[in-house]
Amino acid sequence: MRQGTGSDSVHSVGTLTKAKAVLDALEELGPSGINEISTYVHEPASSTYRLLSNLVTLGWVDHGLHRGEYRLGIACVRIGGRIEARLDVQSIARHVFKRQEGSNGSWSLFVRHYVRSVCVQMTFLGQSRLRSPQIGYSLPISLGAPSDVLMAFLDQARFERLIEHYRYNADLGGLLSSFRERSVQMAEKVVQRGYAYDVDQTVPGALTLAAPIFDHSGQIRAAACYSGLSRSSKALVESGADLCEVTRLLQAARQISQGLGYVVDGEEGRSDGKKEQ
Repeated sequence: MRQGTGSDSVHSVGTLTKAKAVLDALEELGPSGINEISTYVHEPASSTYRLLSNLVTLGWVDHGLHRGEYRLGIACVRIGGRIEARLDVQSIARHVFKRQEGSNGSWSLFVRHYVRSVCVQMTFLGQSRLRSPQIGYSLPISLGAPSDVLMAFLDQARFERLIEHYRYNADLGGLLSSFRERSVQMAEKVVQRGYAYDVDQTVPGALTLAAPIFDHSGQIRAAACYSGLSRSSKALVESGADLCEVTRLLQAARQISQGLGYVVDGEEGRSDGKKEQ
C-alpha cells in the first residue's frame, strides 16, 4: 500500500488551512460573494470558487439568498451542537447593518434580558441626528417595537413564563389578566405582520421598526431595529404600504438569522417553535 509522501501532507495541510480561512471569512463577513471572500483570504477568485464548491458539497458552506453569494452551512455551525460558541450575533449584525447603504438613520440590535430589552449593537448611517439609544440602553419588555418582537415570537411556554415573571417584577398584581390579553393581541399582530413598530418609544421623535432574528434552532435570538422614519410614516405602516424601509429591515434580519444557521422553510420570518394563538 502506498504511503503518503511529505509533499502530500503539506498539500493536505495547505488545503485545510485555506478552507479554514474561507470559513473564517464567512463568519466575519456574513453572506458574501466570490470577490469579497477571495480578497479577504488573499487567494485568486478561481481557486476560492473551487474551494467553496467543495465546501458546499460537504455542507460546510451554503448558497446565500442572492445569486453568487455564500454563507456558513448548517453542517459547519452546528458542530458540537453549540452554534452560539462559533458565531456572534453582534458581529454578524454589525456587518449586515454597515451594508445598508442609502438608509439615513440608526440600525440597532436588541436582546432580551429578563423583563427588559437591551440594546447591544448600534450603527449610525447617513446624516441622521436622531437621539438614538446607545449600547446598554434598555426598555421594559412591555414597551417599544424591539420588546414587542422579542415577546411575540417566543414559543407558548416561554411566552407564559415571561408574562408571569413580568407580573412579579413589575408588581402588576390584579392587572395581570389584562396585561396578558394585550400581550397576546400584540403578539398575534406582530407575527402576522412579521415586524413591529413604535413612535417615540424606542427613539424620541421617530418611528422605529423591529424584526425578529432567529438562531439555528428556530428560537428568537434578538430584534433588528431601524429608526429613521418620521412620525408621519406611522399611517403608511399601519395601512400596510409597501415601504422600502420595511423590506430592507426584513432582509437584514433574515441575513443575520441565516448567519446564525436559521433555515427559512416556508413562512418567512417565523420561528418553528412559535406558539399558536
